[in-house]
Amino acid sequence: MALAVLAGCGDAPEPVPARDGRLTIAQVDFRFRPQHVEAGAGRLRLTVVNRARLAHTLRIAQDGRERVRVTSQLPGQRTTVTARLAPGHYRLLCALANHEELGMHGTLVVR
Repeated sequence: MALAVLAGCGDAPEPVPARDGRLTIAQVDFRFRPQHVEAGAGRLRLTVVNRARLAHTLRIAQDGRERVRVTSQLPGQRTTVTARLAPGHYRLLCALANHEELGMHGTLVVR
């Protein structure tokens, strides 16, 4: 029985779906909330809110190419960007200092 419980421990959490082509991601200290998201192909309106104590960025990249860029935001700031994304797997990351290595990364799956 213990093996059955442990088998599920490595599974990634269910991605949070965008609603009506809109998605909000909060920046907290060295994490994105939600960290795993899903959206339909086409136009995505993304709002990024910094709820952390430090400045953070958000980059969305695919195959080493940056697709979306939210520049450095101070605590309390909010930015909304719109992008057209093709189906695929994308990486979310904060490009400041070592924030990505500290856990500030995630995934976006576009279907």
